[in-house]
Amino acid sequence: MTGILLQVQNTTSNFWSYNWYYLFAVVVAVISITIAYKNYKKKPPETKPTQNLSNNTFDNSSALNNTTNVPVSITNNFAPPLEMSYKSSNPSTSNDDNLKATTRILFIDDNHTDYKIVSILKKAGWTKTKSVKDITDLDSNYVTEADIIFVDINGVGLQLSVDQGLGLASALKRKYPNKKIVIYSAETTGDRFHQALREVDFCLPKNADAYQFINLIENLLKVNG
Repeated sequence: MTGILLQVQNTTSNFWSYNWYYLFAVVVAVISITIAYKNYKKKPPETKPTQNLSNNTFDNSSALNNTTNVPVSITNNFAPPLEMSYKSSNPSTSNDDNLKATTRILFIDDNHTDYKIVSILKKAGWTKTKSVKDITDLDSNYVTEADIIFVDINGVGLQLSVDQGLGLASALKRKYPNKKIVIYSAETTGDRFHQALREVDFCLPKNADAYQFINLIENLLKVNG
């Protein structure tokens, strides 16, 4: 029995002596597999490669055949808003409207109810246009509030001057030098050398066209401004 055991031990010792490299190979293989498995577990998830822009270029022919309308928002940093563009190209529009709405015009005419120029001016935008038959006081509210005063030569200023409208116009200009005083009349004859004709801002025929009155008012305001 003892001999058998010694023989088995010798056989086993001889086996490991001659076949140790097999065991070493197995150990190395196990270690390699273990390391490979761990590296595999640590590998980050696969990401899709970045698409090449050249591969995403639209086919012009297919784009032209596509009838679907796609809204496109285009921002032009150099184009001002529509409302600002309009104001920039028409800077005088708002100023003209403001002048029309704020300029106070007075007509002193004994036939003012039959004189159509007042209503014409109002329709043209000069909304603060008024007319009176006459004034008896240079400090009248009609006078003090007015910016431009049109004075008829005949039939007005009867209580203030023997020269009627001429005397009234002269007195108004002397008392209010900053106001625009205009003489107008339907008469073609009269005192062409009266002092008032040189003192007032302008003289105009009563039958002048409406556009002449409007043009005169605008010019007077430009001089005043």
